[in-house]
Amino acid sequence: MRIEKYTAKDSRSAMAQVRAELGADALILANRRVAGLIEITAAVDVEQAVNGATPRASKRPAREREAVSTPTNEIQLKALERELQRLRGILDKELGTRSWQEAANTRAPQSVLRQRLLRMGLSRKLAGALLDHHASGKRVEAGWRQVLAALAERLQASDLEQLPGNITAVYGGTGVGKTSTVARLAGRDIQRLGPEMVGLITLDNYRIGAQEQLASFADALGIPLFSASDRHTLSLALRKMQGRRIYIDTAGMSQHDARLQGQYALIRELRKPVRHLMVLAASAQPSQCRALAANFAPHTLSGAIISKVDEAQSLGGVLDVLISSQLPVLGYSDGQRIPEDLRRTDGMDLVRRAVQLTELGNSPTAGQSLRAAV
Repeated sequence: MRIEKYTAKDSRSAMAQVRAELGADALILANRRVAGLIEITAAVDVEQAVNGATPRASKRPAREREAVSTPTNEIQLKALERELQRLRGILDKELGTRSWQEAANTRAPQSVLRQRLLRMGLSRKLAGALLDHHASGKRVEAGWRQVLAALAERLQASDLEQLPGNITAVYGGTGVGKTSTVARLAGRDIQRLGPEMVGLITLDNYRIGAQEQLASFADALGIPLFSASDRHTLSLALRKMQGRRIYIDTAGMSQHDARLQGQYALIRELRKPVRHLMVLAASAQPSQCRALAANFAPHTLSGAIISKVDEAQSLGGVLDVLISSQLPVLGYSDGQRIPEDLRRTDGMDLVRRAVQLTELGNSPTAGQSLRAAV
């Protein structure tokens, strides 16, 4: 194969050079702008040229042609190999683990639905499962409605008030809005039961800011706040607030921090009915949420609250984690107000919010397609 580069002020002029020198059978390998000019890399099959389809003679000087056709060709071939590898990577990413044959046989409606689910932030595994079981043989919009309904069915929703116990421990990673969530939960009970029936305990002895934030809220509403660091001080705080709705704010830590397990074990040692809640930020990476939930044994968490929905660009990632971890969702927060911006929810409500967030990042046409089912 013979590879040449051509430079001109615009694409039309460069293509004219390619056609004039290499002929109509030339293959365009690359097209880029260099120093304000258009550079086209083209190739022609030398064997074909020898057999009779010889391109027009080059108008370049022989010395220049020799310089281009020997060492430069090796560089261009390596560049071509890199470009092919990049294109293969893009195709692998788009097709996931499906084989080329499977991708070739995929019908257009399923491809459209798959792209919509991926734009929502769902994993390829969950998107594939939804399509395999709920969209076979459907037209695009009918299949879309069915897929969204199936997604909503996979989301378990529950109400915190239906869970047994008056003690609630709240866990979460650094910066997920855990302390604000504790304040919202307590504030909702204050509105319903009065401040004399609510109390707070903090186990966050690592961050002064978190303690000050919770103390400011407790002072403003006239409810007690105790700090605990071990089993003795925790038991003492619980006895002092016996009969109240008690919310325990744990320390916000990395999903890999061993102290997170230590605080969970400390609360489990109480041998009292405790509702264990996880706060998952909608704006966090799904891998972080999944690793955080993995710190807890299956079915030991009572549920999860989604925070920072108003700051997220998509919601599908956290919904994916809730489904794969079998965590019931107890509500979500989408603002800064306490407690007004803590909202109860169900599966279809969350799916609607996920679609709305996806609309914001797509064109109006894409948004209309996504809205069709909700």
